[in-house]
Amino acid sequence: MMGCRWFALMHPHNMAIEVWCEETWGERPVRISDWANHDEIVQVLIRLSSSVLIADFLLGSDGKLMIQQHLHVPLETWNPGSIQGIRTSDGKTRFQHRRQSIYLSSELRVPEWGAALLEEWLMNMRSSLNRPKDRTQRLNEMKRMKLSIERNLESASLAKVNDEREALDGQLDRINQRLAN
Repeated sequence: MMGCRWFALMHPHNMAIEVWCEETWGERPVRISDWANHDEIVQVLIRLSSSVLIADFLLGSDGKLMIQQHLHVPLETWNPGSIQGIRTSDGKTRFQHRRQSIYLSSELRVPEWGAALLEEWLMNMRSSLNRPKDRTQRLNEMKRMKLSIERNLESASLAKVNDEREALDGQLDRINQRLAN
């Protein structure tokens, strides 16, 4: 019981972030990790079911959170290593994915920690999606892969190339005979 009260006191903004996620993204966060929480700034990393968010909130004088900016990284557009976190010369941390960027405070954490956490969450999501659930699914996946490989091998067959080479050799022989005469 004490642990629950301590958690609520340490993270009074979590409920507001959960409500924001439900309203904006249509789901509750799987996990919320604080990046910075001081004065009127609340910056968090959020794991959803199939994406991650970096969100920068402003804590109003009435205690309400207002979103300032966020960066959304869906699993479909993510590739390992595509989330970059660097410290800028003005003392902020810039997170970047593709052409989107967000700037956060650099007071509590190093950029590599945040990028690694987001990458780990996305990697876990991808592996759970790709993990076959039973023997039948594994066999079906292997059959699909086999058919795909067979099709690729057929299209990469050298038989067509060999036929074209023979036709070109014939043309070269005819040209050589004309030139020799």
